[in-house]
Amino acid sequence: MNEKSPVRGSLATLIPYMKSHRLRLILVCILVVAVVVIDLIQPWLVKEVIDRYVTVTRPDSGAIMRMAAAYLGLVLLAFGLTYYQDIVLQRIGLSIVRSIRIDLFTHIQRLSLRYFDQNSAGRIITNVVSDTEALNNFFTQFLSNTLRGIFSLVLIMFFMLRLDVIIALYCFLLLPPVVLLAIYFQKQIRAVNAEVRHRLGVVIGFLAENLSGMAIVQIFNQEVKQQKRLDERNKALLESTILENRWFLLFFNITELLGDLAIAALIWFGGKGVIEGTISFGVLYAFVGYIRRFFQPINTISQQMNPLQSSIVASDRISRTLQELPDIKEVVGAEAPEVSGVITLAGASLAYRSGHTVLHDISLTIRPGERVGFVGATGAGKTSIMNLITRFYDVSAGAVIIDGKDIREWPLDALRRTVGIVQQDVTLFSGTIIDNLRFFQEDISDERVREACQLVGAEPFILRQPQGYNTILSERGSTLSAGERQLLSFARVLIFDPRILILDEATACLDSRTEEVLQKAIHRVSAGRTLLVIAHRLSTVQQMDTICVLELGMIVERGTHSELLRQRGYYWRLHESGMLLEEAA
Repeated sequence: MNEKSPVRGSLATLIPYMKSHRLRLILVCILVVAVVVIDLIQPWLVKEVIDRYVTVTRPDSGAIMRMAAAYLGLVLLAFGLTYYQDIVLQRIGLSIVRSIRIDLFTHIQRLSLRYFDQNSAGRIITNVVSDTEALNNFFTQFLSNTLRGIFSLVLIMFFMLRLDVIIALYCFLLLPPVVLLAIYFQKQIRAVNAEVRHRLGVVIGFLAENLSGMAIVQIFNQEVKQQKRLDERNKALLESTILENRWFLLFFNITELLGDLAIAALIWFGGKGVIEGTISFGVLYAFVGYIRRFFQPINTISQQMNPLQSSIVASDRISRTLQELPDIKEVVGAEAPEVSGVITLAGASLAYRSGHTVLHDISLTIRPGERVGFVGATGAGKTSIMNLITRFYDVSAGAVIIDGKDIREWPLDALRRTVGIVQQDVTLFSGTIIDNLRFFQEDISDERVREACQLVGAEPFILRQPQGYNTILSERGSTLSAGERQLLSFARVLIFDPRILILDEATACLDSRTEEVLQKAIHRVSAGRTLLVIAHRLSTVQQMDTICVLELGMIVERGTHSELLRQRGYYWRLHESGMLLEEAA
């Protein structure tokens, strides 16, 4: 299991990112206070107009007009300040989300392959895209509305106490039940929201899996069945989302009901006070306005519970990912030795999961420039050995030593430059052919790229493309044949000139003609390199200096092709059973 450092709870993940925007956040707080004060002055202003210039013996129409103009001015000023405040918050939120996405993606790239084995692509995509978007809503929705609501609530209580202490205290009796309701509903909504985000990840993962494997779905006529499976997952997401909205609406409507009951009680008792002359009509009007505003921030804050809970859950998920520690760790100050290409596996064992060992005590020395083939049935451990040599995984026991130094003491970037790998499943990215070949590194010259392509025989088909090396490839290079993608993958590795070259079933998808081209290229490029080949093709295996035969995670035989056939052991049985193909299919 991956080690994890303690996860910071709630929204603590955002604090380091918010520090760089502290001045803008202070400006937002000032703007919020200004807007709230302007808004709360308005009922007081109307109260003054009623008591001083309307309900008097000689009403003053001129003063009423001036107060109306002042009221209009305050409304326009509040509008302008609110607009500017929202723009500032949008900039803060989008900038922070951009930084988090970059940091998240950068961190995920550093994680070991074990992390990707244990987490679906859908979950990771949800983490990088959907969860970060929820944090954007925290700034653009929750933060501004909540700050405004809190400041409004405090200042409303201040103005109400200034108007009439007794009536104000009666109104404040509604606060404790509202707070208790908020705490209760927050717990319920948070639990449901976590389930919503989990089920959203499941749906996205299912979609990503089916889109990448659409050819298989279609060839087996599974469209209807897969549609039903998607509908089941989508239905589960719908049910969770509806439940979340029900909790939210219930809380919102309860607070609305309490507000309406408070206004009704105020009009009843306040109206009696106006008739009896204990309070003025202006004060009653102002209290009604403040009571409406009193419950407005409470309702506003309650409406923000949904984005708040989404933000908290998203922040927790992002924090857990950022706290995830890679299995593969570098020694501080590690230095690479002088590279010649000697590989030693000293009692190396590997377990992908605790208690499930797939390689058992592998001991093997490969000389510089030696060509070694690995054969065996599926699951014998061939690719696992390559995973150890590339340090995609660390040994469970023993060691992997290259040029006299345990690879755990190598700098990772130096190790990855020394060991190149061509896999059966070729990954190409959206972009031009030449960008894919040099992996978007502009410092690699066009001449170097062409030289590698000529060496592996890839240039003829590249030049047949509409724009040659500048032809835009679709996602995963789907417009190219499997053999053409494999040739590009081989050329890409050679461009980076590794001393140790691994071919993991690299010829499995090639036709006879393309394989012949690649076999000649392998012969040319293997000179001066240590070559490790996993293959089922007899034409590939029999060229090797040494063949290692694996069974159940152990090397059971080793020797040349002819030597192993003479032994009439496991290799001979593989050969006779047809698992070593006589020619390309």
